Amino acid sequence: MTQTTFSAAAFRGRLRQPEQTLRLQLSHCPQVIDWPALDAWLRDKLGLALQSPLPALPFAAEQSPAGVAGALCWRILQVAAELQRAARMPVFEPGRILAVQADELRPGGWLAEVAVAHIDYVPAQSTCLVYDAATLLVLGVAADPESFTTLESLYQQLEVKVLQPLRAVMQVGLSALPLLACAHERGIPWRHLGAGLFQLGWGANRMHVQHSKVGSDSALGVAVAQNKWIACEWMRRAGLPAPQHRMVGNETEAVAAQAAFGWPLVVKPTDCDRGEGVTVDITSEASLRSAYREAAGLSSQVLVERQVAGTCHRLLVVRGEVLYTLKRMPVAVQGDGQRTISELITAANAVQQALPNWAREPLYPSDALALACLQQGGWSLASVPPAGAWARLRRVESTQWGGLAEDYSVRLHPDNAAIACQAAALFGLDVAGIDIISPDITRPWHENGAIINEVNSAPMLGQSDSSRRTLPRVLKLLLSGQGRIPVEVCVGASQALQMARQRQQEWMEQGVACYVTSHGLTLDALGGVVPMAQEGLFARGMALLANKAVAALVLVVQTDEVLYNGLPVDRLDRLMVSGEPLLPLYKGASSDGAARVDEVLGFLQTLSGGAEPIRIEPAVSCPQVENALSLAT
Repeated sequence: MTQTTFSAAAFRGRLRQPEQTLRLQLSHCPQVIDWPALDAWLRDKLGLALQSPLPALPFAAEQSPAGVAGALCWRILQVAAELQRAARMPVFEPGRILAVQADELRPGGWLAEVAVAHIDYVPAQSTCLVYDAATLLVLGVAADPESFTTLESLYQQLEVKVLQPLRAVMQVGLSALPLLACAHERGIPWRHLGAGLFQLGWGANRMHVQHSKVGSDSALGVAVAQNKWIACEWMRRAGLPAPQHRMVGNETEAVAAQAAFGWPLVVKPTDCDRGEGVTVDITSEASLRSAYREAAGLSSQVLVERQVAGTCHRLLVVRGEVLYTLKRMPVAVQGDGQRTISELITAANAVQQALPNWAREPLYPSDALALACLQQGGWSLASVPPAGAWARLRRVESTQWGGLAEDYSVRLHPDNAAIACQAAALFGLDVAGIDIISPDITRPWHENGAIINEVNSAPMLGQSDSSRRTLPRVLKLLLSGQGRIPVEVCVGASQALQMARQRQQEWMEQGVACYVTSHGLTLDALGGVVPMAQEGLFARGMALLANKAVAALVLVVQTDEVLYNGLPVDRLDRLMVSGEPLLPLYKGASSDGAARVDEVLGFLQTLSGGAEPIRIEPAVSCPQVENALSLAT
């Protein structure tokens, strides 16, 4: 069973994410392991791209008993990280093996101490759940890979027993994982604040993100954008091209709206997303009534809309800049001149079904709706489309059914980009997905009757190649300075505070609002005492990193607390020492102050890139502040 031995979500210099220490229990290790076969199984059945073991591992030789246990642990860590990502948990590093030793209580067993990523607000039992599952899976496949041939059953067990419980404790949208992965790759700090809400960056440069909404979005604008009827009224009054529609309360009113608009029509719920309940190409009263009933089943407010010619294009607007334009087309199969549409559907679905079920896209349909779409295009399931021809299986693209996307970013007409930016600004959205229906997005909207169909306050990010390519630009537009602020540390007892005040004054002379905190005292940019309910350097540092008023931070290390709790930052810009001994955080701890200082400095140097600490003689004396300092032990 996995045990959590250190649960503080702190940086300790071993991972790029906040970490915790676990103890893994390997009940047994097979004496003979076909390593290439094991790795091939993990790659082919779980989609896992195995990383090579870290060269510093003392048990890298897989032939020794300890080496076998260590090699298995390294694979367990990678499987556990992959399962957490499948549950949309932002775990981007497998972790690090700290020690492996024989289990004295269980002959043939091994114990491994490992450092792995810690996600705030994820309970310890959930962490243990996924590492227990990964341990059982890797040991089982290593011992007998032939016993894991019924993959659908295995996938279902993992889904029900591991992934669903993980998703239940951390409900994260589809956009969050690729956005956070990009932030991790670019060295942008982030933390989970609970309920799928994340803080990217620190202090004055931090921002909040939930799904793909950002904290700087207008709450009123978000609410209005979700109501298609009111949103269109806003756009129309702002001089933007919007749909012509009417809200109806029953089938009779829907038929009356047709008399005003003519055919074809679109029927949609007013307040649903992702294409839910939308029916297009309505050309008869019977289909109009049916479409109304479908939409009314999802919302009490239904729109009947005049359908305009063209295809929907999604434009991503971030702080007034269009980052990409995608032509969104319904799910379809592409002909090869040889196979029937039915065979093309079967082949496409076989590719999806070979993947773990959590990595699959929606299967290609061959139901009544698909048959109707094929018939409209002059096809049937027995038709053999020419090479390159597309046979549509749905009339519209949606999250439920999937779809195709063609990048039109470089061909977008500037006038169409302009109305997209105007629409985002109208609703006060820093991140918006603007849907423009146009017969030709390369031509101006005012020449071909294009309209802004919807304004989406939470557009999907990172779900296509085009979108993934723009994520670095998204983060650059949203965050200043990689989201970071200068963070420095002063180490010592009473004199460290004077050093910190000296550095604070130097920052202030540059016009930078610098805060200072020790484990028991916090000072604002003007040197005033900031009362805090929290005690401890870690807790107070975390509070200041969330404070938009903080443009620089100096941490005062006066005790050995960092050895127990770590730091809330992964990187230090400057490390300064006074040469004084440190006090122990806990009573009864070793009184060897010099050794304690060396250990603390060794830890802090790992966060400052190994740079030698700077010895500074304090030049500022603040007796009134020093008297307020409480060195609780």
